[in-house]
Amino acid sequence: MDADRTPLLPTKEHELFLGVDAATKNDTAAVVGVRWEGDKLAVTLHRIWQPRPGEPLDLEATVEAFVRDVHAGYRVREVLTDPFQMARSIATLKAAGVPMREFPQTVPNTTLMGATLWDLVNGRNLRCYPAESLRTHLLNCVGIETSRGMRIAKEKSSRKIDAAVALSMACVSALEHGRSEAPVLPVPGAVETVIRDPEGWPGGGLSYAETYDWLIGRR
Repeated sequence: MDADRTPLLPTKEHELFLGVDAATKNDTAAVVGVRWEGDKLAVTLHRIWQPRPGEPLDLEATVEAFVRDVHAGYRVREVLTDPFQMARSIATLKAAGVPMREFPQTVPNTTLMGATLWDLVNGRNLRCYPAESLRTHLLNCVGIETSRGMRIAKEKSSRKIDAAVALSMACVSALEHGRSEAPVLPVPGAVETVIRDPEGWPGGGLSYAETYDWLIGRR
């Protein structure tokens, strides 16, 4: 953790990878986002929700709404989540254009999550802004060696690790996709400052998406 870091403000400049660990009653729910920063990963944002006794967490009003906001303000490449609690939200968010991916917490997947997070932390290849809640969830984790590799588990059943689980899924997604070198237009109104009328430019009658596709084809 770097004391000089802060969460990333909304921007389309960087690709974000999100992990979502949902719960409505006993555990907390969490969303964590990471991005590539050179050859390392950096935590860009996180949110944790604590259900109140007798009041199950409304996933639509909390986790789902937050993912929508992040998708609107950032360039989200992929969102990984276990469909167990999120089946309805996955369908709803996909319909809204959010790139959701079901990532069930099977033994192979949880082993991949644990090994990924362990290797990043142990190799000092994961950077983060100061966040006591996220730090607490990470410190509540223990690594269990299995025949398949390292798996994340709780040191005590009462301690929460949901943000660490969400972080591990975000990191899995980022490592699977790798760093993107695709050009990014800062804002729709800045097209002219980026293009400068290159040869073959079809003019200013294209939409922002069509302009972006044209630039990709010119690479």
